[in-house]
Amino acid sequence: MSEKQAQFATLYKKIILDDKGYMNEELNELFDDILVNEFENNPEIMSTFIQSIVDENIEREPSELEKLKLENELLRQEMTLTQEALLEISDMILSR
Repeated sequence: MSEKQAQFATLYKKIILDDKGYMNEELNELFDDILVNEFENNPEIMSTFIQSIVDENIEREPSELEKLKLENELLRQEMTLTQEALLEISDMILSR
């Protein structure tokens, strides 16, 4: 990532993503400069670049598989605690 791209990414994150603002003059100038001089006036490359900034800075919803893995792990932990509690109760009853 070039210095201008890094500067654009920082400003875009702060102004657009964090503050929910709009493109200001400095951001527009950087946009035009990067588009023309670094991306050879190719709007698809610029769009991909901006999407990468958004993807890096927006929390994404976990996938269904990730949700199931998390639920599975929580259930395993709960089952382990339940088993330990049952063993303690059994020991208490049998020691009387």
